[in-house]
Amino acid sequence: MDIARASIKRSTVVLFICVLIALGGVSAYYSIGKLEDPNFTIKTAVVSVIYPGSTVYEVEEEAASRIEDAVQAMGEVKKIRTRCTPGVAVIYVDIKDQYTSNELPQVWNVLRQKVYDAQSNLPSGCSIAINNDYGDVFGQYYALTGDGFTMRELWQYATELKKELVLVPEVAKVNILGEQSEAIYVEFSTSRLRSLGLSPTSIFSVLNEQNTISSMGQTFSGEQYITINTSGSIMSVEDIGEVVISSANRKLVRLKEVATIRRDYVNPQSMMMFFNGKPALGIGIATVQGGNVVTMGEAVTKRLEELEVNRPIGIELDEIYMQSEGVVNSVNDFVVNLMESLIIVVGVLLVFMGLRSGLLIGIILLLTVAGTLIVMNQQGIFLQQVSLAALIIALGSLVDNAIVVTEGMLVGVQRGQSTEDAASETVSGSTWSMLGGTFIAVLAFAPIGLSPDSTGEYCRSLLEVVGISMILSWVMAITATPAVGALMLKPSGQNSNDDPYGGFLFRAYKALLEFCLHCRFMTVVIVLGLFVFSLIGLGFIDQTFFPSSTAMYFTVDLWQREGTSINSQKEMTEKFAKQLMERPDVKNVSSFIGQGSSRFMLTYSPPESDNSFSEMLVEIKAGGNPSDVLRETQAYIDNNMPGVEGVCKLLAKGSGGGPVIEARFYGPDSDTLRELAEKARDILEDDPIHNCVRTDWRERVPTYRPQIRKDAMQQLGLTRPQINAAIMAATGGYTVGAFRDGDKTLPIMMNLIPEERNKIENLLSSPIWSPASNTSVPLSTVFAGLETTYDDSIIMRRNRQRVLTVMSDVTFGASPSKMQERIKSKVEAIPLPAGYSFEWGGEAESQDDAMGGMSKMFAPCLILMFTIMVFLFNGFKQPLIIFGSIPMILIGVVLGLLLADMSLSFMAIIGVLSLVGILAKNSIVLLDQVASDFASGKDRYQSIVDTGVSRLRPVAMSAGTTVLGMIPLVSDSMFGSMAVTIMGGLTVSTVLTMIFIPVMTAIAYGVPNPEDNDEYEE
Repeated sequence: MDIARASIKRSTVVLFICVLIALGGVSAYYSIGKLEDPNFTIKTAVVSVIYPGSTVYEVEEEAASRIEDAVQAMGEVKKIRTRCTPGVAVIYVDIKDQYTSNELPQVWNVLRQKVYDAQSNLPSGCSIAINNDYGDVFGQYYALTGDGFTMRELWQYATELKKELVLVPEVAKVNILGEQSEAIYVEFSTSRLRSLGLSPTSIFSVLNEQNTISSMGQTFSGEQYITINTSGSIMSVEDIGEVVISSANRKLVRLKEVATIRRDYVNPQSMMMFFNGKPALGIGIATVQGGNVVTMGEAVTKRLEELEVNRPIGIELDEIYMQSEGVVNSVNDFVVNLMESLIIVVGVLLVFMGLRSGLLIGIILLLTVAGTLIVMNQQGIFLQQVSLAALIIALGSLVDNAIVVTEGMLVGVQRGQSTEDAASETVSGSTWSMLGGTFIAVLAFAPIGLSPDSTGEYCRSLLEVVGISMILSWVMAITATPAVGALMLKPSGQNSNDDPYGGFLFRAYKALLEFCLHCRFMTVVIVLGLFVFSLIGLGFIDQTFFPSSTAMYFTVDLWQREGTSINSQKEMTEKFAKQLMERPDVKNVSSFIGQGSSRFMLTYSPPESDNSFSEMLVEIKAGGNPSDVLRETQAYIDNNMPGVEGVCKLLAKGSGGGPVIEARFYGPDSDTLRELAEKARDILEDDPIHNCVRTDWRERVPTYRPQIRKDAMQQLGLTRPQINAAIMAATGGYTVGAFRDGDKTLPIMMNLIPEERNKIENLLSSPIWSPASNTSVPLSTVFAGLETTYDDSIIMRRNRQRVLTVMSDVTFGASPSKMQERIKSKVEAIPLPAGYSFEWGGEAESQDDAMGGMSKMFAPCLILMFTIMVFLFNGFKQPLIIFGSIPMILIGVVLGLLLADMSLSFMAIIGVLSLVGILAKNSIVLLDQVASDFASGKDRYQSIVDTGVSRLRPVAMSAGTTVLGMIPLVSDSMFGSMAVTIMGGLTVSTVLTMIFIPVMTAIAYGVPNPEDNDEYEE
């Protein structure tokens, strides 16, 4: 079928469809979903095991290891990461990359079943919680503060807000962070209880039973069914005081007569939040899966404005992080980049192709972009940085097919053909080579787009958008280009015998090509020499994974010595936050003590809970420079805060995050692991760009270990739980019951009065009730002494093995790869005892995982690309010539990165993949024409030269538009290195296509120079 001729004859239909595509593209742009960064699935569930009263070693051996054994049996599990602390084990279950987000719900069901089946093997008193929503992003993030309001009142107002906000369209859930836990404290004096002969055990049992819900009777009254509901339950704090207790002499007393009863906040809290120095609650709002963040953000803002009348005076709701605003700004900035690239591309075409040809190709380009937006909207591909960058990357290639057809039509018209005949001849002769080249150009992105890991998922829209746009560009080239070109391209009036390639540039190129063909072996040697130099130059280029975000935020992570109280951590953090707020360029400081923030962006991973840890999210005012503030903040921590470890970092981009350097030691013995870690730590601290070298096990903490006299314990009728309860009552408090207050349940805590509790010197004299003697006795009666030891408070495990990780960041702006390179051999030289092993983590591991995911698809894609070429050429010489030329693009890549002083990032590697497709695509069209001329019997030397000349303008225009179209991306932190890679690599790729490919073709086919042999026979 003659597609071009049919399109011209039915041009009205084609033009009408083009108008529909243009209108549909405009409509799609305004309705398509928008994000700042692409979504990727966090394939992690969190299993929390609570084992009250246990040591970290008991948690590890009796709880964590048993859950790990059950979970490890799942074939879907990639790895298990466990953090054990006294009384708690947190187990992170990472699922294999091959499982998609649609398959995860079934995987989580299997996980729940495995964990619940294993629960019967856990010690008595253990409880389990499973969270498979670990990856939820609360992108609309607010801080709720209130001068003169208690935290309970703030919580009540936050709860009312939550009830309203969950009803907003596209809101999935609302999370409230920073609740201050409350308790009912029953405080008594040991002397008072002793004088009345009261047993703490009797108080425990009465309080525990008084508020227990139990079944009640039901009866009939005639035909009516009636429930019997007794009174007498505890309804208020005052009711607790009215509870009657029987003393040893059978005298009845009310609890308020022997104890002080109060409702108060738990001290110490497990987590606290502050916003600009004020106690606060965090309110995070998550979007439904596949929802439009911008639409949801606007709807939430509108609803909050409507609820403003209900907000008490003095309560403030401030913005911490607004993902919807970030998305709008990010998309708008990238759309500006896209429009700049479009203007540059069309401008280049107008200048070098002429007004009519330039306008024709520009129209086809705009139609292709519009059609791409339509398909993206239908397929649920959002506008975000990667998808918009894909459009910019593809711009040069999108015009390539249209340039080929336009060039053919233009030359044909100049030679006297009608536009219909010229279009028919051009399209018929290049349809399949253009399609094959298009498929190969798309396949170049397949290794990253089809990679199953999180990085591949993050970059998947790159493959999708390039694939959609490139296929549409081919369709537009063989249909719309002839139809529109027939209307716009008219005979120029010049003599049809004039050589259309007689211009200066064509003649200069022809002379250069003929010179290289005459000196073909010298040409090959020069190219190979440049390639060798590029390999050497590659060693001078830094390697990074993903760059940091350009958002006006940075985080500050602070640690004091392990075991530091959360109140001490709070005081230090508040003091430091106050200093930051005094800076004129700081807008807001959100502080989180005891744990990190809610996940407010996809690349942020909330840190582990730890009393000696705090995190601050610092927002910079418009016009400020986050990098400058970060450097000064880091310097202040390092120089003015002794005893504090701190790391300041910009928000992460891509799928990166966490410490950039990690050295992991595996083994059974904690002492040996700490010795190995200390050696590695010394090596890391010797590096000049290290920043905050630390371990994930932290320091050992002092532990008081009472030595129990078993004979005395038995004589007094005591048990270990009773002794533990007495110690808890004398220190932090012992839970003896529960108080229900609406939808909240508060623990009832039994404590000694403040004067008697939390004093280690008074512990031995603290009372314990002896059932055998029916009186209180001091704990010293059953203790032989008090031993002090230093124990681990954190034990990390990985895939059921103990693992201790030495971590470090680098000085801001420094290269992690350089530090890794310097320390690698030294750390790996540390001798390991039998049964111990070592591996690298951090950024190196992330890069290896990403490259590993790509490498799995790389070989199949190369094979498929080669197969397509074999089908196109019906031979092996041309595919081998093209594949032999591909590595040479490294010459331009290395040169460009060195001149721009940029690192070889993961996005730069994607740029290299795009160059592979562009080189292959251009080479296919050139070699297809050469093969056609060879088959027609034309002189082979002349065929190579003439084909090169005829392809000069299309290849140069395609390369020029792509290179110049990359200019808006050069300054982008995320895509700058990729833009430079494409610009440098494509410049060399163009030379390879127009010089090296013809030279290699002449060598492969043994084509002699004209002066060597007038006739050539194969």
